[in-house]
Amino acid sequence: MNPFKTHGAFSWQELLATDIPSALNYYTQLLGLITSEMPMPDGTYTLLHSHSKRVAGLMACPPDAPPCWTYYVTVHDIQKLLEENELNLIVPLQEVPMIGSFAGLLDPHGAYLSVIQYNEAGEPDKEAIVSNQEALTTHGAFSWFELHTNEPKAAADWYSKLFGWSIKKIELPSTYYIISVNGTEIGGIMEVMDPNVPPHWSCIVTVDNVDAIQSTVAELGGTVLAPAFDLPNVGRLLYTLDPTGLPLAFGTWAPQPSEE
Repeated sequence: MNPFKTHGAFSWQELLATDIPSALNYYTQLLGLITSEMPMPDGTYTLLHSHSKRVAGLMACPPDAPPCWTYYVTVHDIQKLLEENELNLIVPLQEVPMIGSFAGLLDPHGAYLSVIQYNEAGEPDKEAIVSNQEALTTHGAFSWFELHTNEPKAAADWYSKLFGWSIKKIELPSTYYIISVNGTEIGGIMEVMDPNVPPHWSCIVTVDNVDAIQSTVAELGGTVLAPAFDLPNVGRLLYTLDPTGLPLAFGTWAPQPSEE
């Protein structure tokens, strides 16, 4: 499943940071990423790479917005999506030259998410991660997307209607809703653990060694929320906060069936 071509798939992620040098220092040291810069109309856009693959972007946070990780879902007709749904747009529809058109929205429970329609010039190249299987096996790739919310069932229903996601309910032992697109599992929806934390999207990043990441997070100023743990048939996971308090998790995945 190519996320850049698949409606409803997560295809990009970027960090909006108030202190770009500090953010770059943390993530490049933690994950061994390298950077490149791309000029944009509003300033420089920094690309993060792992094993010659682009895995994320980083740019300055707007003055009136808090720092955050933002995640982009591919849609085939963004204009139709916005016209046919009563969405709470935080970032109005706009075009990015050579890439496509995007908008940012809040879901009914307050979690922020972006939607994007790529144009032909924005088609992925050899540096793009173009399958779920590749994301699960590439160190530094953003591979599993999670919504932490106070109304997981209602959120699952809302997103299923918006993007056409298939939803499967499981117990872990808490209730967890697995998101699938065209038969490929891409993420989950769960109840936010801390009632003081607002609903938000986060991600699990593929890493070669979760325990090595755990030992480095605190050294770089991040926070380990709980020790790394094993989830049978899934892998070994670690949930953290970066030095600015932004959530990001890491996973060394168990072998998964290949995509057809």
